[in-house]
Amino acid sequence: MNNDDLEARIAAKAKKKKTRKAENRESSEQQQQPKDDGEKKKKKSSKSSSSSGGVGGGAAKGSTLLEERIKAKQAAASNNGEATTPKKKKASKKQGEDDYDMDKKPKAKSRSTKEKKSALDRLDAKVAAKDDRKQQRYNQQQQEDKESKLRASATDISAAAHAAASNASTKSLDANANYGGEAEVVNEMREYEMTGKDKEVRYGYDDGEVVEDGEAYYPNVEADTDVMAEINQEGVVQVDEAGGIQAFVAETIAIDGDDVGIIRSDAEVEKEEKKKYTKFFMYAVGGLILVVVAIAVPLTLKFAKGNQKVQLNVITKEPTSFPSLMPSESPSSMPSSIRFMEIVEKLEPLSGDALKVQGSPQYKAAMWMADGDMMRLPLDNAGFEQRYIMALFYYAMDGPNWTEDNGWLSETSECYWFGIDGSSEGCGGERGGCIKRSDFVGDFDKVCRIAMGRLNNLYGSFPSELGALEEMRYIEIQDDWLVGTIPDALGTGWKKLHTFLVGGNVLGGGFPSTFAKNEMLGTLFIDRNRFNGTFPAVFSTLKSLEWLDAENNEFTGTVPDSIATLKNLRVLNLNNNSLTGYLPNLWDETNLIEDFEVSDNKFKGPLPATLASAPFLKDFRASRNQLTGTIPVSYYKWENLEELYLDENKIGGELPQTNEPFYDGLQELSIHSNGFEGRFPVEWFEPTLRIKVLELHRNQMTGTITDNICERLDPDRSYTRLMNLTTDCDLVSCECCTACYVKGQLQTAES
Repeated sequence: MNNDDLEARIAAKAKKKKTRKAENRESSEQQQQPKDDGEKKKKKSSKSSSSSGGVGGGAAKGSTLLEERIKAKQAAASNNGEATTPKKKKASKKQGEDDYDMDKKPKAKSRSTKEKKSALDRLDAKVAAKDDRKQQRYNQQQQEDKESKLRASATDISAAAHAAASNASTKSLDANANYGGEAEVVNEMREYEMTGKDKEVRYGYDDGEVVEDGEAYYPNVEADTDVMAEINQEGVVQVDEAGGIQAFVAETIAIDGDDVGIIRSDAEVEKEEKKKYTKFFMYAVGGLILVVVAIAVPLTLKFAKGNQKVQLNVITKEPTSFPSLMPSESPSSMPSSIRFMEIVEKLEPLSGDALKVQGSPQYKAAMWMADGDMMRLPLDNAGFEQRYIMALFYYAMDGPNWTEDNGWLSETSECYWFGIDGSSEGCGGERGGCIKRSDFVGDFDKVCRIAMGRLNNLYGSFPSELGALEEMRYIEIQDDWLVGTIPDALGTGWKKLHTFLVGGNVLGGGFPSTFAKNEMLGTLFIDRNRFNGTFPAVFSTLKSLEWLDAENNEFTGTVPDSIATLKNLRVLNLNNNSLTGYLPNLWDETNLIEDFEVSDNKFKGPLPATLASAPFLKDFRASRNQLTGTIPVSYYKWENLEELYLDENKIGGELPQTNEPFYDGLQELSIHSNGFEGRFPVEWFEPTLRIKVLELHRNQMTGTITDNICERLDPDRSYTRLMNLTTDCDLVSCECCTACYVKGQLQTAES
């Protein structure tokens, strides 16, 4: 409600009250009946009670404005000639007028109507001036939030009611009091309470209405309907039917200034919350940045230093003869894992600076142990290092591209991964490819075999860390793409290794001397690789060696006689190398040699005579060398010989014409391209049904191939079928030879 509306309401209310007072005065004049003393005493008692306490409980003594209005009324009564002596309780009254007792105070002298009007005008002027000042401050607050004004209005109305009740206690006037019969005084009070924000409260009092104790009403107080309803529901104040506030006795409440808080709007609260959360977020981001910097900077410096050192170490003077590892498809990110850093520190004695080279197998394995391994072994677990080594093997051998990789890098024990799981001599079985801890002094199941088989698409170099697997017994990786060299650490650590099969790869260099005196190594396949250098002397120290297959390599030098001292050696295959010198000649009857193959080398000299002492020899191949001399007569005593290949040498002489054990078991005889002469003893080959190969061409032998031999070329024969028969057809009569040579040249159908 604005100021103009309030003024209009007050003016209308005052006019209505004047009309009602005039009607009351006319009614009083007609009655002209004085009140009895008892009624007067009752009124005086009521007035005295109202003056001392009243509705407000005597809390308010009345404002200066109220006292001036009362004095004005007393002056008006005095001017009408009705003033009485102050000491008397009862005063003479004109007919139709009531007594007015101001707590036994002397009545003021009567004033003229002009003086009364002048006094009221001055009072109105003061009120108007005060209203103007209040209104100016009020207009400045018009833009306040609507919700804040609503809450403030409820508080201000309660405060206004309390103030009105206090002032009303000093204004309880007799409804029948009349000063001079014609005096018309309308007591109006305008008062503005300023609490926090400007609030306007106006009151109007009608002297013509009887105000009883505890029942004073102020209908001129205007308030929002919804607010009044809310206040009425809460029982704070009482509201009459006309919408006014009933005066009440306000309870005195002591307020501690320390507990007083400022009531803020929702918008202000929301703004404050946003500031608080924004401030918290900024602190959190700043703290996170500090943590990242604190971790990343030391790691960057440490790893950068490590990378520089490794790059300097890998520079070689000249390129290697075998291909290098394929680079990784994409660079790995620098880890920030604390666990990774701890793993690097733990494994550094084992893998060195390779752990710090991004993309290296060691780096990838450590990363997997830190973040990828679902088993999450503690670093102090006895099997932690073994699991890391197997993960390293996977990455070093290009595991993601294997043909078969079942179980690798899974949460299961490495003992059950493909190639490890299984059994070998003295290894595996109940515990997969590991030796269970109860079988040795240890505290975890140890890997004892890696059997990846053939053609599994492994590609990479042996990591030296494999040497730490001291219980290793069996290794098989054949016909794949192993490159590089065999690390010395494998020979040092694998003292219990009995089978080492790496044939058909691209391994180079020499065979490590660290395998020397390995008392368990019995089978060694290094064939079809690129090993080079002089023939490894370490082979002669392997006392348990039974099978040495080193064919199709690039070994040079001589084969020491000491190789013949390996009494357990059954197979010695040195075909297709660049070996020179004489064949080993320290064989005796204690040798178990069964297969001795030295073809396609550069051996020279005669056949070793002591080889005839080897009672179990079945296969002797020395083709395409530079051997000279004749076949020792002692060789004809071999009872178990099945295959003899001496072709393309410089051996001569005549084959024995007598029946020798040598002929009985012979299945394959190839002596072509030599200097043999004399008659070919065909009669000693007819009794045997096992002959499959007879290659006699490019020699100087004579004779005839009989029908008995030719019949063996029948395809219907199986095990006893003669597969290959060649002779010098110009020297040896042969009607069934598979190939005929004349003067050293192969004859065809056209020729």
